[in-house]
Amino acid sequence: MISEIVDKNTPFLGICLGLQLLFESSEESPGVEGLGLLKGKILRIPDGVAEDKRPLKIPHIGWNSLEFTEKKSELFKYIHDGDFVYFVHSYYLQAENEADVAATTDYVVNIHAAAEHENIFATQFHPEKSGEIGLRILKNFIEL
Repeated sequence: MISEIVDKNTPFLGICLGLQLLFESSEESPGVEGLGLLKGKILRIPDGVAEDKRPLKIPHIGWNSLEFTEKKSELFKYIHDGDFVYFVHSYYLQAENEADVAATTDYVVNIHAAAEHENIFATQFHPEKSGEIGLRILKNFIEL
């Protein structure tokens, strides 16, 4: 079903698990293939500590800022580097093709927080829980 939508060049937005399913594999379900519409894998966020030495909790639940890559994404029109969005996840994207990465954030590791390839758009974060910034992202998608 998703591949039919993508093949028709209809814009598609995957959110959180919707991003993860677009890629080839995930450590969350070893041996189970993803859709493979984009190249990359989903990895578990490793344990880590903050600068003040307190442990960082997994799952990562909360607000983190976005840093945009050089890719000019219509999804992030009117959104700025450093704007905050809301995450709830234990796994993160490691895209094989850096050109597919539209935004990153840091939480223990550098997380590919958004991907875009042709008519496929995906976010690891939840725009629907991200206040005005998230509503702007969803509006941008609707206007594609």
